[in-house]
Amino acid sequence: MRQRFSERYGFKTPRESFQMQSIDDALKNRIWNYINNNELVLLKGFNCLSDDGEKIASSIYDSFFKTHEKPNNYFTHFESDMKKRYFALSWYAIYDLIEFFYDINSKQLNIKYIQDINSLLEQEQSGYRLIDGLIAPIIDEVEIKEIEDALNDSNTPVKRHLSNALELMSDRETPDYINSIKESISAVESLLQQITGQTNSPLGSCINLIPFPLNEHFKKALRSLYSWTSTADGIRHATTQEEISSSFEEAKYMLVLCSAFVNYLSQKANARQ
Repeated sequence: MRQRFSERYGFKTPRESFQMQSIDDALKNRIWNYINNNELVLLKGFNCLSDDGEKIASSIYDSFFKTHEKPNNYFTHFESDMKKRYFALSWYAIYDLIEFFYDINSKQLNIKYIQDINSLLEQEQSGYRLIDGLIAPIIDEVEIKEIEDALNDSNTPVKRHLSNALELMSDRETPDYINSIKESISAVESLLQQITGQTNSPLGSCINLIPFPLNEHFKKALRSLYSWTSTADGIRHATTQEEISSSFEEAKYMLVLCSAFVNYLSQKANARQ
């Protein structure tokens, strides 16, 4: 199970690469309104919190609030008890709750859930957005779209690398920028291996075997990016964060850029079929 926002971000030790932002009253209220009018209404729709609804409601108390104190009558007291507990949460725990509902929602429901939550975060000028179920410090809509498109359209190995890159970059307590960058470029490498059928070949070799025309400058850009991560003093050979000039900004740049490469190469490969 992935770590929650507060565990990843280490809210007590904000870093200089991007500022930790709290949730003001306006955003806190609007998130509650959304949860109450959507997530809780959905739960109460299970035949007035019948067996299925009670199981989900019970999991909220057990898995999220981690308490044995639950309403005696879910249908009568669930909403008021949730409201009391919600407004007692620390600001970072509210982001945890957003992620929690993403995890218990169905895939179909989460399409709208992501759109609605990000709309709230944008309107209230939060420094975070919900991407692939994770609250992440990326607010540029073009960047978010590139990452989301790559995650949504990619096959399992490529998606796994991109998801890992996002999670490693978003770890506030101990962000692993080096391995985030490795995962990002590995996503491109994995896709090229599949396109060329060269399962064990490195990115540099796969580029020469791509079965559709690519601009030479584009190929050069891919090779240069891979070279930066693979040379003797590059990302893949570094053993500590201090060995290279790696930062949140570079990890984010690589995630966005490699997502864009994945989207582009996938479209080219699909058009050829």
